[in-house]
Amino acid sequence: MIESLSAAEQWNQSNLGFTSSLSMKEFKEGSINLDGKDHVEVFRVLSENIVEILFVNLAVLADECMGQLITEAGVFPPNYLTNKVEWVKSKVDGKYEWAANGVLELCALRNAVVHNGGKINESVIKVLEKAGVNDARIGHKVSLSFGDIFRYRRALRTVIGELQKLKKDSWII
Repeated sequence: MIESLSAAEQWNQSNLGFTSSLSMKEFKEGSINLDGKDHVEVFRVLSENIVEILFVNLAVLADECMGQLITEAGVFPPNYLTNKVEWVKSKVDGKYEWAANGVLELCALRNAVVHNGGKINESVIKVLEKAGVNDARIGHKVSLSFGDIFRYRRALRTVIGELQKLKKDSWII
């Protein structure tokens, strides 16, 4: 495995534009455990982890974009992404409720991945219920796909687009 990881370092060349204070280290046997018995299993674990990272980053982008757009509208944004989405959901046209609900699902799934080892818990269910989802089960281990990233990205883009249409003086606070 060490040979594969070392080879992977050559896939992309690093060019940070500055000299990093972090030194390069060689991989040591046992320093990375992918919990796989063969290359198929290792790829499965890696791809699941990559999807989770991208999904969590999508939630971070959602939080930042919505916070900025709410601020630009002259309103002090709520602290948490879920609260931002609930607030935006109350302001956008009802025909885009599907998108706001999708972003609420994004919040819930992000919380499951980040705070509960990828499993649905009571707090995740509470957020899902705000999105109209009533069939989630406590303890279910969430498995995300690349397709999920694109579906939730579409919902986020729609919500952001609708938020951008709202004029500062048309907010109902």
